[in-house]
Formats: sequence, C-alpha cells, structure tokens
Amino acid sequence: MENDIEVRALLVEDVFAIARMLGKITKGVRQELASTLTAKKPNPTEIGMVLFQSVFTVAEEDLKAWLATLIGKEKAEFEAMPATTILDIVEKLVEQEDIKTFFAKASSLVNKLAAAKPITG
Repeated sequence: MENDIEVRALLVEDVFAIARMLGKITKGVRQELASTLTAKKPNPTEIGMVLFQSVFTVAEEDLKAWLATLIGKEKAEFEAMPATTILDIVEKLVEQEDIKTFFAKASSLVNKLAAAKPITG
C-alpha cells in the first residue's frame, strides 16, 4: 500500500457495518469462529482462515466497499489496488489504539456477561 494512504479511525458506523457482514455468514461458520476465538490459545492463522473463507466470500461486495471507505477511496479504485492493500489496512487497524481499547472493553463485557448468573423468575 502506498505510504501516503491513511486508515481512518473506526466509528460507530463501522461496528454496525462489520456486524451486518458477520450476520451474513452461516451458523456453522459462526460457531467455528466462536470456538476458535474462545480457545485457550487462539491460533491467529486459523482465525484469519475462517474469516477469509466466510466474510470474504459471503460479504465480498460489502467488505470491499467498507475497506475502501477506511482509506478514503471509491470501491472501484480500491479493487484495482495491489492485493497486499487488504493486509496493510488490517495491519494499520490493529495498530490503532482505539481498536485495541474497543476489543479490550468488548472482551471484558463478554466475560462479565458469561460470569453473570441468569435471572430466574
């Protein structure tokens, strides 16, 4: 990816875009992804492969459009960029402090919900 391309910070709108894309994958793939993510030592390669096989195929057009917005490009312009652009975008997203904070808070909330006892009536 060109050095002058910046990846913007994620917004609330992005969380919903990601949720819509993930909503398109099958229940089996969601279960596979969930079990991969909740393993004692999640394998990043396995996580990447599950995501690649699912989101990249069932939400291809949505994903391309979303990735293009992250770098301020039109979808057609993004599609003509080198394949490594996708990895560069992901790498820059992972480096952003706000995404780390988001996932840390989300993980903490999931743990709290898992630990909470269900209310019975």
